[in-house]
Amino acid sequence: MTMSWHQDFPAIKHAQGSYLDSASSCQVPNRVIKAINDYLTQGHGNPHRGMYAFSENANHIMQQCRANVAQFINASEKQIIFTSGTTESINQVTSHLSDKIKPNHSILVTQMEHHANLLPWQRLASNTGAKLNVLPFKSDFTFDLALLEKHLSDRCAIFACTQASNVLGNFLDLTPMMKLAKSYGVTTLIDGAQAIAHYPVDVVAIDCDFYAFSGHKLYAPSGIGVLYCRTPSAFTPHHLGGGIVKRVTHSNYLLNDDISQFEAGTPNMPAIVGLNAALKYFNLLDKHAVWEHENQLIQLALHQLKSLNVKIHSSLNSRHLISFTSKAFHSHDIATVLADNQISVRAGHHCAQPCLAAMKLKHCVRVSVAMYNTEQDIMNLLTCLKKLPAILN
Repeated sequence: MTMSWHQDFPAIKHAQGSYLDSASSCQVPNRVIKAINDYLTQGHGNPHRGMYAFSENANHIMQQCRANVAQFINASEKQIIFTSGTTESINQVTSHLSDKIKPNHSILVTQMEHHANLLPWQRLASNTGAKLNVLPFKSDFTFDLALLEKHLSDRCAIFACTQASNVLGNFLDLTPMMKLAKSYGVTTLIDGAQAIAHYPVDVVAIDCDFYAFSGHKLYAPSGIGVLYCRTPSAFTPHHLGGGIVKRVTHSNYLLNDDISQFEAGTPNMPAIVGLNAALKYFNLLDKHAVWEHENQLIQLALHQLKSLNVKIHSSLNSRHLISFTSKAFHSHDIATVLADNQISVRAGHHCAQPCLAAMKLKHCVRVSVAMYNTEQDIMNLLTCLKKLPAILN
């Protein structure tokens, strides 16, 4: 399992330790860094605003990025809205629904959601009087379709669920779930933040109304996200301001009739440049080889962890992360010792407290990999974990 992708990532190539927290944020490849540097060096502009070269170049890159995102998830450019990240994307949808959800409606989420796909729906339910239903997961991290159907038939207005859990690492079989939701006319939103870099995404095949993800999970910088909207003509802009209107008077305004009406204000052009470059880079690779490499690293780690006094809580079929706890040591203590040995992992509730509570946990350690990780990273992790009793006792 000798892969050289880590050579493309300067932070990884020159690091003294092992970075195993890519489920939080991926590191950035040379191509992305160079693209951002070239853009800023050659002239930063505001798209749609100027007739001069800097502005026209920014506009060209923004449209190119929109086209590349659309191709990456099998959508139309007319359905791609740029946001600051998954969290804002979901909040835009809740804002759109704020005057459409009624007290006799219900909102459905799953028990394994990240807080970003839970808190906005809690607030929407509180503000509208709608009932918030939570679909529990089974011991095998799947869902009872009969119970799902019961909730969908309960005057459900929106069903929001993750495609891959950031704690459990499982990838949901969305096809039967979306089919059921569609049979009841329920609007659907998929949080794809954890799936986008590790699984082929096809929004047409998923058949969802909204799909959200963040660039920093896909080897781009932070501050850029995407909201796929199946029917933009039926969507309501969340932000109002410059760049989205045809005409404004003191008493009213007329919005643009294209996707730009959802992107008020000055866009984060360096981040858009970065996302565009990240997509180009990722498309040059054999994605299935990348995913198989990540999976082999996770399987290696799982095999090695069996010899240690830890309990695995993530799915054994997880492709990119492992979550575990120790009876002897607190998760934060484990992460601290690992950090002291230049091994970066995440410990805590991972912004998914209800998910952990369902497993009777308050915290866990999460190890996550990306294309740039190697077998040596896994062995470094295991070597340090074996030393924990001597260090912490």
